[in-house]
Amino acid sequence: MIVNAPAVVLSRRAFGEYDRLCTLFTEQFGKVPARFVGVNRAKGKMKALTEPGVWGEYRLHLSPRSEFAKAVGGRLISSFPSWREDLVRTFDALACLEMLDRLTPDHLPSPEKYRLICSTLAALDESPSEWLVPAFGLRLAEMIGISLRDRAPSPCRAVWNALHETEPAALAALPYDDAAGEAARRLLDEHLGAHAGRRLRAFEFRDEWNKTVPQGVPA
Repeated sequence: MIVNAPAVVLSRRAFGEYDRLCTLFTEQFGKVPARFVGVNRAKGKMKALTEPGVWGEYRLHLSPRSEFAKAVGGRLISSFPSWREDLVRTFDALACLEMLDRLTPDHLPSPEKYRLICSTLAALDESPSEWLVPAFGLRLAEMIGISLRDRAPSPCRAVWNALHETEPAALAALPYDDAAGEAARRLLDEHLGAHAGRRLRAFEFRDEWNKTVPQGVPA
């Protein structure tokens, strides 16, 4: 069966000498591993459609005899160029992609998760906020049945409901508080790591990055 599926690329890795295996999060099929044949060749097509955080429409061949879909075409919807030019926002985007990848099973349709990742990546691009990663994690936790709505750390109580309920693009209007933001991230780090089976790499990397940032420079 061949289908056209809007999707966001969550991750990619080399597969054999010339192929790439990407994890796509689609609107109608949920998370789908997809093989892109030959894209690592010098003249390989669709390479731009395999980068993490790219939003596109993919033409996929789905077969019950294979654990992977095969990508046979596609078109770019957005590559979100603004956050790709900003290292901190790129880290934030990769954190959201990893959370969705690590905490979501394959082939479980979830249009609300698809809308959440698309709207969060768009907000990082057009109306960035330091609240976007905590808000994404909290809303994802609620969607997968491990809600933290009743566990607000004391610095976060005034904004906790807003982080659960505000659309990503509107978070830019919410004043950021360093103590509340870090408390929310720490809680997510512990909670999501426990459910994923190990600490998420995005949180590990952020800690290492913070150790290298000169004092007074935003992390």
